[in-house]
Amino acid sequence: MKNIICILICGFVVGCASSGFNRGTLKGQLGVKTPVVTDAEIEKVLALKPNLPKTFKLGVFFKNSDSYYQFSNWRWSDEDKNIFLNLSKKSDYSEMITEVFQILPSTISGEGDLNSIRLAAARHGADAVLIVSGVGEVDRYTNNLGWSYFLIAPALFVPGSEADALFMANATLWDVRNGYLYLTAEAESQTSNTYIAAYGKENKQLLEVSKNKALKKLDEELLKMVQGIKKR
Repeated sequence: MKNIICILICGFVVGCASSGFNRGTLKGQLGVKTPVVTDAEIEKVLALKPNLPKTFKLGVFFKNSDSYYQFSNWRWSDEDKNIFLNLSKKSDYSEMITEVFQILPSTISGEGDLNSIRLAAARHGADAVLIVSGVGEVDRYTNNLGWSYFLIAPALFVPGSEADALFMANATLWDVRNGYLYLTAEAESQTSNTYIAAYGKENKQLLEVSKNKALKKLDEELLKMVQGIKKR
């Protein structure tokens, strides 16, 4: 009996602790695939110069995650995409961007790396391509009321569970012709939810809230970066 009690107590202690988020690992899932870098490649990049005309056509590529966890818990919605596909309709961008269109994954050949995306954008007639990527994760644990779950019934009415949902978003603007990187913008949002164990929201519902907030912040960060390009 004592052993059973000890096991239950240990399980509760472990469940109480939040495992947190490994932001380094999550950031590693953002962006597109990059080839092995050599000194020669670095020299080529350093020699690149901005080549974007004052008014340009913009292709937007929304990167889908290769991770099953990511794919099953969040997707790019039409509302998400319209934040970026409607840039030319916003006064802050209309002087620069004449047309915006989506680069679909089906038009990209190869492994989906930067060069493959640039090639697809070139076929669409884009001068620049904006690559938007995201990653999300949910951390669940019990709070100080979680001990009551030992009695089973409280799991139906005691809010002893917590869930933190983190979504990180990234946007990079590249020159289609020479691969020059014009800007990088990042944003993240973390939301917390206290719930009754039997009625908690699914991961996708929690991440949807964080995703919406993160993309709103990313839109704001992108504007700051674009204003910097205008001044060049």
